[in-house]
Amino acid sequence: MGDAHPQGTASPPPHPCPSPPSTGERGKNRLSHCISLKVWGIYSPRPRTRGRGVGGEGANPRPALSRLAIAIPIAIFLLAAGCDRPASNSPQTPAAEQAITSVTTVKPEPGVLRRSISQPGTIQAFEQTPVFSKIAGYVQKVNVDIGARVAKGDALAELWVPEMEVEVAQKNALVGQAAAEVKQAREAVAVALADFKSAEAKVQATEATHLRADAQLQRAQSQYERLAKAGRGGAIGQEDVEETRLGFEAAKAGLEEVKAQVRSAKAERDASRSKWGKARVDVLVAEAHWEVAKKNRDMAQTMLSYRLLSAPFDGVVTQRNVDTGHFVQPATGPNGQALFTVMRTDVMRIRVQVPEADADWVNQESTAHIRIPALKTYELTGKLTRTSWSLDRTARTLLAEIDVPDPQGKLRPGMYVSATITAERPCARTLPLSAVVTEGDVTVGYRTYCFVVDSGKALRTLIETGVRDSQRVELLKKQTKPATPDAGEKWEELTGNEEVIVNAAGLTDGQQVRLVESKAK
Repeated sequence: MGDAHPQGTASPPPHPCPSPPSTGERGKNRLSHCISLKVWGIYSPRPRTRGRGVGGEGANPRPALSRLAIAIPIAIFLLAAGCDRPASNSPQTPAAEQAITSVTTVKPEPGVLRRSISQPGTIQAFEQTPVFSKIAGYVQKVNVDIGARVAKGDALAELWVPEMEVEVAQKNALVGQAAAEVKQAREAVAVALADFKSAEAKVQATEATHLRADAQLQRAQSQYERLAKAGRGGAIGQEDVEETRLGFEAAKAGLEEVKAQVRSAKAERDASRSKWGKARVDVLVAEAHWEVAKKNRDMAQTMLSYRLLSAPFDGVVTQRNVDTGHFVQPATGPNGQALFTVMRTDVMRIRVQVPEADADWVNQESTAHIRIPALKTYELTGKLTRTSWSLDRTARTLLAEIDVPDPQGKLRPGMYVSATITAERPCARTLPLSAVVTEGDVTVGYRTYCFVVDSGKALRTLIETGVRDSQRVELLKKQTKPATPDAGEKWEELTGNEEVIVNAAGLTDGQQVRLVESKAK
């Protein structure tokens, strides 16, 4: 009786959960063990309160029944989950087979890279000239207004410059005076020439007299010698001989006089020749003065001609900043206000600023497609005409221009355009962008590489790249591994037979790969 429990107290039944199963059976029995625990928890009776009789006084069976209603569906669910779980000794896929990656390869082949560069642009006149006044004067007449179409040489406005008109008249008078001086000099040449000819004739006359005097001297000498010989023989008297001697002496004196006359005539001839030469030089001087006078007159007339402000080419007047009666002066600096602005409209320039990254692509072989939003469906296509070659230091852009003929006058300076420049670059070898990986930063530098399939492995290969478009990149060289540890790495050209993996992302050097397909490009 000592071991009997007091009345009203229920003794706990033995624990229904068996001892923990062995390690090999733990997986099999875990589900049934958990279910047993759940059931035991449900049917475990609560201890009765002392003083209450047997027969259920004070007991509440409803909580146990509600716990049973909840636990039965849970047990069925856990049993079904346990049946679907695979056994621990089911066959597994080998880890080596799971690591092999299927890849697609491509060979680097020659191709043409195309790059589309879309940038906004502006239409400008092919030529735009501000018209200034060369001289100071009053505006006498304005012939055109803005929007007027003009031809080359048309007068845009006229100035009145009275002092220049007087100066031109003065210069014309000086030209007339110089012309008269030229005429006078030419007449002096004619007079000098006549004097020279007269002196030349006088020289000839004196030379003839010299010959006659010389002959007379020889005759008188011969006669004297003959009579002197006869006189010594007593044939004639001494008076006759003396008379003959005096005649001989007179002939000698006459010859000397004639010689002096010849010399005088020659001197006069030389003087007249010099005067004739001077007269001819005076003509040259007078003609030079005449030319100077004419140039001065032309200078004055040229300055006066600037009173007409003319159109520099065929075009349209886009600005007018002058009215009748204004006093205008020459522009003294680059900030002076132009009286008119004329734009050429038969050809237009389309100016596009190309970013620095695309500057190396554009050239005169590039094609530009131009769309003008203001003109709706009006579009143009043409070749790039020129570039500035040098980049703008502030914006880091390259100025590109496309010349577009506009015979209908639809394009207007200042219009906004959308330009798409298509540039092509023939390359030796290219690869898809997905086959190339670039890593690094500005501090340590950048390294570009691809993966080449070699003996079933993806080998990381450093490469040098050139230009690229939206899909492909140019390959320049590849780096090969050294044959020996001591040998250095070297760069070499690509052969075109390399099997390059198309999708290089996620691959590691030496990873085993399986070739699925090889693309042509």
